[in-house]
Amino acid sequence: MNDPLQGESPPVVDTVRCTGCGRCVAACGSRLLSLEVDGFRKYAQIGISKRCKRCLACVPACPVRALRAD
Repeated sequence: MNDPLQGESPPVVDTVRCTGCGRCVAACGSRLLSLEVDGFRKYAQIGISKRCKRCLACVPACPVRALRAD
């Protein structure tokens, strides 16, 4: 794994920080991220995290840094 963006676990969404803009959803090549609605708020959520390829393209796509890779 020579790519510095490759991680060992899927990214984690900070639902408090997430604004629901959808940029991470668009950046996910595996189409595992979706926008969920909670009351009057939207936030990103990872579907089946086992299918995540850990490319982490979604992390830099987030303008408010609501995604982090552990």
